Amino acid sequence: RRSGPFDLILANILADPLCAMARATARNLAAGGAAVLSGILDRQADRVVSAHRPWGLRLREQIDQGPWATLVLGQARGR
Repeated sequence: RRSGPFDLILANILADPLCAMARATARNLAAGGAAVLSGILDRQADRVVSAHRPWGLRLREQIDQGPWATLVLGQARGR
């Protein structure tokens, strides 16, 4: 498909662009889908999650490897 919503969104970029794209990520994620965000330093993970929360996305899982974090986000229940 050329347009959302998508069941899976993958992004391996820096924290600032991920935060800036939070609304678009939420808008393009299908119900029950997952957004896998990486390229984030572990100390930036909370900020990235917080940027997505107002748009209805919640942290499902955080995978840490050294100083890096991968976040798996999905829609909050009831959305």
